Amino acid sequence: MKSIDNSMMTPEQLIGLEQNHLINVVDNSELLGQKFECHHEVLIPIAKLIRQSELDGVPLRVISSYRSFERQAEIWNYKYNNDVELNLRDGTTVNSFELSPKERVDAILHYSAIPGTSRHHWGTDFDVFDAAAIDQGYEVKLTEEEFEDKGPCSRLDEWLDYNLESFGFFKPYREDKGGVACEPWHISYRPIAEKALKEFPLDFLKETLREKDIGGKDNINSRLESLARKYVYNICTE
Repeated sequence: MKSIDNSMMTPEQLIGLEQNHLINVVDNSELLGQKFECHHEVLIPIAKLIRQSELDGVPLRVISSYRSFERQAEIWNYKYNNDVELNLRDGTTVNSFELSPKERVDAILHYSAIPGTSRHHWGTDFDVFDAAAIDQGYEVKLTEEEFEDKGPCSRLDEWLDYNLESFGFFKPYREDKGGVACEPWHISYRPIAEKALKEFPLDFLKETLREKDIGGKDNINSRLESLARKYVYNICTE
């Protein structure tokens, strides 16, 4: 009898419309009292990673884990539909309403994924920070500077680079490859995330976006394949 691969996800799960592949962690003492959701097969690996970080004196805290399609749409629509400042790669900002629809989509994509394309939908990816800094009252911003020398997460960044692979994790945005900007705080569980990326349902996403209230969706769908190549598949694999 052929075995069933319980790590595989449905198209609905892959774009954040369904959550039945997740497990909910609530105030688990072994995880520094943290609360988050993740893919059911990622709980043990992330728990081991967190536990080792605590033993090594660089306690890791999950800032963001699973994110639904609806939540990603809220983030996206806020930036697209309101006259807000958008951060650009060169460190400058621009008002969203000063941009054409295409320019606005491109500007948002530096730091926010199109709904349905976020790796956080899979329950395999986590934004992390040094718990010691947070416990001392530091306000998390999730910027590259926080992970550089003398930043509050410089020790954690070094620890992650040394330990992630041993626990099955990697940094998909370790460096700027011209798609998503560098995110040293973003870690991903390789065994499940690689399968998710390979099975990513681009055609299903295009159909879903047509039915949803997403800012700039006509511009997005008209070039979804090229945007996916740049922002979904274009990651650091090592």
